[in-house]
Amino acid sequence: MTKRNPIKTARISKVKEWEIARKKLKEIYEDKGITACEVRLSGCWVSNGLSFHHRMKRIEYYSCPEKLGEFNETILCCISCHQKIENDRELTKKLFERLRK
Repeated sequence: MTKRNPIKTARISKVKEWEIARKKLKEIYEDKGITACEVRLSGCWVSNGLSFHHRMKRIEYYSCPEKLGEFNETILCCISCHQKIENDRELTKKLFERLRK
């Protein structure tokens, strides 16, 4: 009998949690008519390479995975803008204050 690697099993469950949350978010954003980058910084790709930027790092949601798929915890942005705000907590805070009141 083969033993399962607990770390690998944990990663799979976190990946599945994110897949479920991402599917929910796609539906929410489409229903709200948000289909392009909300951030629009210099060099923005507008509607190409879109992803969800979270208010906090995704690892911080593992204690409450249901928040991964909440509209008020995310912003839709292109990869270019996402990279610019990824490690800038102050800019992220300002964007969420402006976009998710």
